Amino acid sequence: MTSKKLSYGEYLKLDAILDSQTLKSEQNGNFVHDEMLFIIIHQTYELWFKQILHEIDSIIEMFKGNYAEEENTGIVVARLGRVIEIQKLLIDQVSILETMTPMDFLEFRDLLTPASGFQSIQFRQIENKLGMDAKNRVRFGKQRYDKYLEQDDRNKAIKSENSPSLFMLLENWLERTPFLQFEEFNFWESYQQS
Repeated sequence: MTSKKLSYGEYLKLDAILDSQTLKSEQNGNFVHDEMLFIIIHQTYELWFKQILHEIDSIIEMFKGNYAEEENTGIVVARLGRVIEIQKLLIDQVSILETMTPMDFLEFRDLLTPASGFQSIQFRQIENKLGMDAKNRVRFGKQRYDKYLEQDDRNKAIKSENSPSLFMLLENWLERTPFLQFEEFNFWESYQQS
């Protein structure tokens, strides 16, 4: 039995990705050129958010439990470095979006109502998994952030909010780090005396 060789496009599911830009302006009979840019920018944000979640979830798994393997420290640092580089790219991507003027955006903005980037479930999951405290959240329309999410997304947000965050797990790991007290040395005593 010979298997068909996998192509680049098949592996990356390019047909599905490249066919997923549906312009509301075109459907409405009034094509707006810059809507394509707007969609692609936001879709790429969501793809990068997916990668960030992939990295954060793997790090969270390494810190769960009462013991974190020391040899994973390099992996954790590398993955957090990757997240930082992705975030830099996401910030740089804003300059591309800025090539569209506010007037260009207004040509199709009404067609998107009430959709908003505020509804990005992956962005909310990143916030929760990193450890954003609910009391520090900016309210949107004086409501909790999850009020504006679809029910499935709301469930995902609440689950991520109620799960141990990277901040919490890292804090727990640091609290039980063995170098704090070793034979005659007590880190906290030395720290308080300095």
